[in-house]
Amino acid sequence: MATAVISGRVDERVKARAEVFIRAAGLSAGDVIRMVWEHIAQTGEVPDAQDAAESAPVAKDPLMRLGELRVNFGASDELVNLTDSQMREMIASRHA
Repeated sequence: MATAVISGRVDERVKARAEVFIRAAGLSAGDVIRMVWEHIAQTGEVPDAQDAAESAPVAKDPLMRLGELRVNFGASDELVNLTDSQMREMIASRHA
């Protein structure tokens, strides 16, 4: 079977957030794109973006939320290497 490449653009934050859920489902971005296009080809129905946004589950699982934050913000060696007293000082200085 011959294949075709489909490309599109999304906001980086949307991509990062979606990747967390896609990986949690054991899928890749390519799997999701293929599933959507196959659904459209089989049913003739284009998913309604508004309906999808309204029915999208909110991440309530703390581990899921942590994974999402890690993807969005990455690691910070600066914070990881702080001692407890340095961390307390930094927090105190921000709330003084």
